[in-house]
Amino acid sequence: MKRFLLAATMALAAVPAFADTALSLSVGQPGFYGRIDIGSAPRPVLVSPEPVVIEPAPVVQQPIYLHVPPYQAREWRRYCRQYGACGQPVYFVEDSWYNDQYVPYYHRQHLRSQVVYAHDIHSDVVRARVIRAHDIHADDVRARVVYEVKGKFDDPHGENIDAPVVEAGEIQAHDIHARVIEADTLYVHKLH
Repeated sequence: MKRFLLAATMALAAVPAFADTALSLSVGQPGFYGRIDIGSAPRPVLVSPEPVVIEPAPVVQQPIYLHVPPYQAREWRRYCRQYGACGQPVYFVEDSWYNDQYVPYYHRQHLRSQVVYAHDIHSDVVRARVIRAHDIHADDVRARVVYEVKGKFDDPHGENIDAPVVEAGEIQAHDIHARVIEADTLYVHKLH
């Protein structure tokens, strides 16, 4: 019986706690908490003008920026280990700044490299390095190179996209209806 209880206790200790990790979010998404790279992002709005340091390190370290829930910022000593930041100066960014300014900035900087596959795109502005489309209906097309494609190229797949702005490294679509199209290279069957 003692062996069974010892084995059960060890098994429970080995199971990670999933209470706070039921949702997988990454930086640049609303609801993400953790370290963020400010880079050339808009100037952050800070919870406090002075950085917080829990365990001073022997070597002076550069401050880091964290987006954490307000209750964790208030009781940072309890939560700094969770972020691996007890020995570092930490600036906490305001939740509204993260959601309203940093998330859009992050998307502009990091999501451009994605390839977008869509059947139809209805947008005010479409920006991409390369666009391949069957039909494009636009008031203004700005492209360095436009190729008229005879025959059939790989038929794009995906759902319809209705958005004010679509940005990607490459876009493949059947039809694009936009006020403005910007691309380095545009492959199209019909340009209206």
